[in-house]
Amino acid sequence: MIEWVNPGPDDILWVYPHEDIRWGSVVVVHEYEVAVFMRDGKVYDVLPPGRHMITTQNIPLLTKAYNLVMGYGETPFKARVVFVSTKQFRGRFGLSTRVKLGPRTLYMTELQMYGDYWFRVVDPVLFLTQIGGAVPSLTTPAVTEFLRSYFVELFMQEVSKYTAIDIYTNLRDVETKVKSSSIYEAFKSRGLELIDVKIAGVSLPQLEKMEKEDPTYGLPLLIAIQKGDEDKVLEIIRTVESLRALGRSPGVGVLGALVALPGLMQPITQPQQPQVQQPVKEEKPIIEKLRELKKMLDEGLITQEEYEKLKKELLEEFKRT
Repeated sequence: MIEWVNPGPDDILWVYPHEDIRWGSVVVVHEYEVAVFMRDGKVYDVLPPGRHMITTQNIPLLTKAYNLVMGYGETPFKARVVFVSTKQFRGRFGLSTRVKLGPRTLYMTELQMYGDYWFRVVDPVLFLTQIGGAVPSLTTPAVTEFLRSYFVELFMQEVSKYTAIDIYTNLRDVETKVKSSSIYEAFKSRGLELIDVKIAGVSLPQLEKMEKEDPTYGLPLLIAIQKGDEDKVLEIIRTVESLRALGRSPGVGVLGALVALPGLMQPITQPQQPQVQQPVKEEKPIIEKLRELKKMLDEGLITQEEYEKLKKELLEEFKRT
């Protein structure tokens, strides 16, 4: 008798350990299962729930293959029987990616998210055809790990379309849109139905750390993100960038937790030497500050009026040296 005995609650599939199958053998398929006959990686026949005796009638595709290859009547014949569960399964995910702070900001920060997703096999033939060649072995642990990695990869692509402000202020809406996005179709193309997705937690770890290390700007920035106040977010970033450009604030806490274009995150001033400063050595830092200001203007981080004002202050400072 060929039967999947006592499957575990998380078992997606099970392979019958013997490949020598005799005509007349009985296959028992329980509710929420199917038995799939395979040979050389190809799917032939699928038996629904019930008690089946292996004959030429209930496995016609496999019978035809044997007639063509080796002639009917050979027993035992070689075949692989894979039992696939069609019940609902729960998967868990956790991911870390980068997202923009808001639609109008150039800065990105780290986003961590975790939650659960539910799925089930709706097309066993497509499932085994698509999954069989993608996993090292047809075992539940291998398939589960593949599906988790596959889901996380797709989920990260979808989440990256949203900003930190979107996610914090419209989490349930983002959750609904992600569930019905390309992830659903991607699962369907592998014989799976994505039933539901629930985001259990979201965090901005670098900004939360910054909140403690640089409370002057860190705390207001995090609050502005959580409230969805992008104008306030832009105001804080521009303030910190302006102070850094003038050498009045290192801005390590705020800007160190963000990622912008190359060059914007680097310290502007050179380390101070113990000897007396020479005027000629101040020329390079001033030039770098001017270049940084121009980049900020080009990228929309400061207005033209702010640019002109800061540039004037830098040039006056240069003249005094």
